[in-house]
Amino acid sequence: MADPRPAHVHRVRVRPVDCDRQGIVHASRYPVFFEAAMVEALRSLLGSYQELEKHGIDFVVAETSVRYLKPARFDDLLRIGVRVRSLGTTTLTMGFDADVNGVPVAAAWTRYVAFGTPELRGTPIPEDFRRLFQPTRGR
Repeated sequence: MADPRPAHVHRVRVRPVDCDRQGIVHASRYPVFFEAAMVEALRSLLGSYQELEKHGIDFVVAETSVRYLKPARFDDLLRIGVRVRSLGTTTLTMGFDADVNGVPVAAAWTRYVAFGTPELRGTPIPEDFRRLFQPTRGR
């Protein structure tokens, strides 16, 4: 079982463009927030996303799921915890938990497939990256 604690925490301030007419964060914005959190989590692990690209790897979204729990509003500070949920040969599934002042507002996961560049086809995640992504067990 993966460690439920976040490997990385990303924060984002809700802007007017993120909200619907009622001032509530629009459902379509959460995947954008989670993508930014994933990139920042990779930056914290690798130094930069370009480290993947230097090794001929890119991650492509294969599947995502979002549960909306409570509304977040304009000017709220979203705290997004990011963690590795699972790691396959060619896939990496990340979990995201968003809250405002400790109140959960959304939970999600996204499954990414490692693609080789420039041929753009599925490729195994290199062992040196696998060690970085390996879910922590039994802390």
